[in-house]
Amino acid sequence: MIVVALHGFFGTPNDWPQALASLDPSIEIELVTPDLGVWATRANMEDFESFAESLNRSVKILSDEREENVVIAGYSLGARLAAHCLLDSPELYRAALLISMNPGLPQNDLNLRRDRLESDREWANRMRRDPWDDTWRAWNEQPVLRLGTRALRRTDERAADLAELSRKIEGRREAWARAMEVWSLGLQSDLRADLLEWATEDGRRLTLMTGTDDVKFTELTTSWLEKSEHEVFGGSIPETVRHRKVLGAGHRVLNETPEDVVSELTPLVLET
Repeated sequence: MIVVALHGFFGTPNDWPQALASLDPSIEIELVTPDLGVWATRANMEDFESFAESLNRSVKILSDEREENVVIAGYSLGARLAAHCLLDSPELYRAALLISMNPGLPQNDLNLRRDRLESDREWANRMRRDPWDDTWRAWNEQPVLRLGTRALRRTDERAADLAELSRKIEGRREAWARAMEVWSLGLQSDLRADLLEWATEDGRRLTLMTGTDDVKFTELTTSWLEKSEHEVFGGSIPETVRHRKVLGAGHRVLNETPEDVVSELTPLVLET
């Protein structure tokens, strides 16, 4: 089984191997972890669609060579990009695990989209312009990135991890500024309906994960699915769609509670 796994903003390709360290060794997977900072700086990388088309070409070659199914997983920004990959080549993927994902702003709310574009452009400017320590501190002080209660028990360990990550990222400021611009949420389509439609096809499974201490994203996902129950499915969400709420986890589920990520990815790999 091939697993394409996309890390989050300011993340690294090693985030996924670290998170999946407790995966049962008898479960054989080939893990493909693109470096999103590198991809953001490619000359032909202009939007979500160009990323999805480019990555999917490589994934399809690998899938055809190995004659294996593909599962896609992503966290935060990586989840939004994974969703675009999924919808660009619906037949390529058999299952998806999308963690702390924003499915998109309302398509017709132009003011909200404009405000988000302005905010993301300002973040990009700060990454290029301001002292790195100030930018890094401000980024991590955003309310949505507060640690969950389970991770708070390991604050010293987490602080050391963030300090090491900051040192690695500082030399790649332009790459992440570029990523903030081309993959702004303000430019992303509303993917809610398309993702659920994809998951209704036979043999496909969609798992959404949020931390209960990440109130914003848990409520966002819950309201999306509750609304779809009535407006899209006229009753109940298909069993192929699952929303896992991780107790005591914040937005950074991939880093804070990797054992829960393993528990959700395992059945997707084994049953597809």
